Amino acid sequence: MPWLTRDIEPLWIARYDYEPLWHLPPHAHDDYFQIILIVSGTGHAVIGADHRALGPGQLLFLRPRLVHSLTAGSNEPVRTLDTKFLLHRQNLRAACRRLPSFHPRIDDRAVALLEAIHAEARRHGPFSNALCQTLFAQLLLRLLETGPDEAAGQLPATPLPPTVFTGADDDLAQRLERYLRENCAQPIDQRKLSAALHYSYRHLHNVWLKHHRESPLQALWHYRVDRATQLIRYSDYELKRIAELTGFATVHHFTRVFTRIAGISPARWRERERAGVRQDIAIRPGFVNPALTIQTATATPARAKAGR
Repeated sequence: MPWLTRDIEPLWIARYDYEPLWHLPPHAHDDYFQIILIVSGTGHAVIGADHRALGPGQLLFLRPRLVHSLTAGSNEPVRTLDTKFLLHRQNLRAACRRLPSFHPRIDDRAVALLEAIHAEARRHGPFSNALCQTLFAQLLLRLLETGPDEAAGQLPATPLPPTVFTGADDDLAQRLERYLRENCAQPIDQRKLSAALHYSYRHLHNVWLKHHRESPLQALWHYRVDRATQLIRYSDYELKRIAELTGFATVHHFTRVFTRIAGISPARWRERERAGVRQDIAIRPGFVNPALTIQTATATPARAKAGR
């Protein structure tokens, strides 16, 4: 018996690395929706009659029976997060059918939700299915909130209402968090934070502690490790280069901090993530992911290779 209503039912999710010039022939899916997030690499997609260049941060939202194909570029692998799901409520299906098939750029929170769904599905805990369903509902609401016009790169017909904060401290804490996340690879100290946010560091520290159990500069290490996990997961950079790109002075310091926060070394993290590439993960028990559900006359099975 499901713990939650089955209005939204995630079926399957996987990480894929597609080698240069790999081609997925035109095909469609009979009854389920599909989301493909382009994490890195470039290529080309055909969705219905629409031809699109692909790049990092872009998302394909594919409704049932929409014919689509994908071709990786010639220079580097295309790395994706790919998931399939059913919608059982009619009004939700209708709303999602109005979403554009191509989102030129989705926000970081939507990406984080997809990552969380993948991580939870891999965990196979007793409540993983319910947690994936909850996370998926949040993801769909974020995509629906942008609306077709905004997702296509135009202004929405009706502006969204501004975010309501309960007080000035909440607003400042959010600004501080955004600054730390966006600039975590840069050298940051108390003086720089004070100059960037226009408050004394003591005030910033006190505001931050109302929302977190550590100081802003302690939180900075967590944001740096989070950025490092993305580079480890989706790039072929050596760990020394990743340490440089995420604000660590040496690879030894990077390894020490990463291991303390993540619980395993960055090298072990990379091994674990590569083992999960192209590993089909069924969220609904028994679901089998077919390569092509509805084949066109010229379609042939596609191949994808795990990352190097």
